[in-house]
Amino acid sequence: MPDALLPTLWSAVSQAAPHPDARTLIVAAVLAAALVIPHPVWRIAGVWVTVVHELGHAFAGMVRGRTGMRIRVNRDHSGLTTSTGHADTVAWTSFWGYPTPSLVGAAVACAAAAGWAGAALGVMLAAMLAALLFMRGVLTWAVTLATLAAGVLLLMRGTDVLVTGAVLATGMFLWAGGVRAIANVSRLHATGRGHGSDAQALAQRTPIPAFVWLAVFWLLSLAPVGLLVWALRA
Repeated sequence: MPDALLPTLWSAVSQAAPHPDARTLIVAAVLAAALVIPHPVWRIAGVWVTVVHELGHAFAGMVRGRTGMRIRVNRDHSGLTTSTGHADTVAWTSFWGYPTPSLVGAAVACAAAAGWAGAALGVMLAAMLAALLFMRGVLTWAVTLATLAAGVLLLMRGTDVLVTGAVLATGMFLWAGGVRAIANVSRLHATGRGHGSDAQALAQRTPIPAFVWLAVFWLLSLAPVGLLVWALRA
């Protein structure tokens, strides 16, 4: 590893970045929409949302002491996180899949809007680096390594404006992608095809029906909108 790599990365992560101007906001929003709305593009981009979804399960499980995390994602946006631990931690671990992409995305976008795009990118890269320990399968590894490579390249070579715009677009993409994923699973439940979903698993583990868990997913994914709008306007 070149001697200058770590100091360069630390400088990019620790220094304040410029606040996004109106043009940067518009471009970031358009890029996020372009990744989430058209179905052919979403079929590819949505895999990254699935990775964050599964990481939500994994890190939530770690908080409750679960071990042996294994994550695998598939091209059809399905994924599976397995771990070992006490039975009373399963519901907690199952819950945090769907809310995580939108919550993380809103936090990342707010950080970029506040001038801390480099720090937000550094935290994301650190989480992805740690997640390599959990990843299983060619696609899962490819997505994780591609994300790490792109992030390091952005920190090393990108201008402050480019880093801010890219991180802002990433946050918007994760937020909108998380909302689309919840809409997809809600549609499956509405048509009686929700068997095996996180909401169904939670309903089996608790006295609360699946539709209530879906409502909670929606609430948590949409709750940051006000904060995000405030941060972008500020």
